[in-house]
Amino acid sequence: MFKEILTEKLAENVARSMLAKRKEKDWSQAEAAEACELSDRYYGEIERRHANPTLGALAGICIGFEMTLEELVANPIEEGSAC
Repeated sequence: MFKEILTEKLAENVARSMLAKRKEKDWSQAEAAEACELSDRYYGEIERRHANPTLGALAGICIGFEMTLEELVANPIEEGSAC
């Protein structure tokens, strides 16, 4: 059960990080998919948490968004939260 919970949390963090970075760069999903070297469909499925990314996809996402894997899977900072 812990494995499923951890997997879901990581998938959520990845999706939120992807969405935040895409909006920060003012990219469409198609533009982000191209930068990450993923198909439009697969990119969208990951961002909507309908698919779990492979290690290769995670690497492409990190390169496309110029971020580390740690940044990608870390708990995203919520808007309006105090640091």
